[in-house]
Amino acid sequence: MEKSMDLWSGIRKLQLLVLVTSVLLLVSTYVLVDAAGYESPLYIIKQDGKYGYGDADGHVVIPPVYLQAKRFSEGVAAVQIQPGFWGMINTKGEIVGTLRNVDEVREFSEGLAVVRQGAKYGYIDKKQLVIPFKYDAAEDFSEGLAVVAKRDGNTIMEKLNNIKYGYIDPNGTEVIECQFRSAGNFKEGLAPVSSEATGFRWGYIDKEGHYVIEAKYFTAREFSDGLAPVTITLGQSGFIDHQGSLVIPPQYSWTYSFSEGLARVEVEGKYGFIDKNSKMVIDPTFAYVDDFRDGFARIYDKRPGFGEDDYKYKDVGFGYIDKHGNVRWQITK
Repeated sequence: MEKSMDLWSGIRKLQLLVLVTSVLLLVSTYVLVDAAGYESPLYIIKQDGKYGYGDADGHVVIPPVYLQAKRFSEGVAAVQIQPGFWGMINTKGEIVGTLRNVDEVREFSEGLAVVRQGAKYGYIDKKQLVIPFKYDAAEDFSEGLAVVAKRDGNTIMEKLNNIKYGYIDPNGTEVIECQFRSAGNFKEGLAPVSSEATGFRWGYIDKEGHYVIEAKYFTAREFSDGLAPVTITLGQSGFIDHQGSLVIPPQYSWTYSFSEGLARVEVEGKYGFIDKNSKMVIDPTFAYVDDFRDGFARIYDKRPGFGEDDYKYKDVGFGYIDKHGNVRWQITK
């Protein structure tokens, strides 16, 4: 355990290092608002390739000094200080724990966070590694279960072409066998899955692993607000209800799950947001967007690539809009 992960160590030295760096940066660039006891949502910001956090009023709260930064969840956020060295900070910017010899740390969800060491994934709680690095892919816990994947085969090519997804509980017990070619999180009791047995078509299963909505979709995503985005054929995406009935016709290039009452959609290569009545609330004028969270949605100057965060966001600038489509943080890199 100590070799692979050293949690909650070296905090005082690290706090001093970050404090000194932050002060130097503030003198030249920012006027920092009083961050003591910050309770309002904080949003990731980017400046000169480094990450920090700002508030809804456009103030810098935690200066951009980190190589990577994840959203706050359950009171903490993961930040990358050096390659292989991550910290956990609170909303005051104080280091409350450190993680060594890990390459990626994600947000906490239901008390656990995904961590990656090399090509393998595991889970930590706020004290230690609780599910070992043994999975080839892993997602956040949702409704008591998490998507994980395993590769089978003797050669590299066999392993690349033979990855299976299933679900584990917080104890690391595989409760739904790794059998799917792809899988999404459980939301509202259902999860989207795809398998070779269904011709790689997507459907929805319950927590017993039984299909509830027939596997007939080109793609499918998680339910939210009673609706799930599905693609009927390439370029024709809409929304279904829990019975599998189309509620919003397949009139968009791509659709995504509702979040805070709005869903992002792609129309002719640009992204905007609709409400549950399929009204276009924010016109599709953006190169790419994320879902709304705490009242803001991240907007990008170009579409991020694929891969880990340190790669796909490296040369991408982003800012934020509110639910009226007003830019609240200008796009910066």
